Amino acid sequence: MITERFQVPGVSCQHCVNAITSEVTAIPGVQQVQVALDSKTVTVAHAEQVSTDQIVAAIVEAGYDEVARI
Repeated sequence: MITERFQVPGVSCQHCVNAITSEVTAIPGVQQVQVALDSKTVTVAHAEQVSTDQIVAAIVEAGYDEVARI
């Protein structure tokens, strides 16, 4: 399992958490998604076949254009 973290400055409320979690968990191979409002980060645990680009695309699809891998 691989764990990646992303900075998402637009995350500010529970709706943000739900939107990102829903989009990212829809990717086959994603095992866990944690969104931290205080640090505005998203942590994703996933199988090897999931690419960083897929995760970023899912976060963008949830409505957050600024996404940076950290």
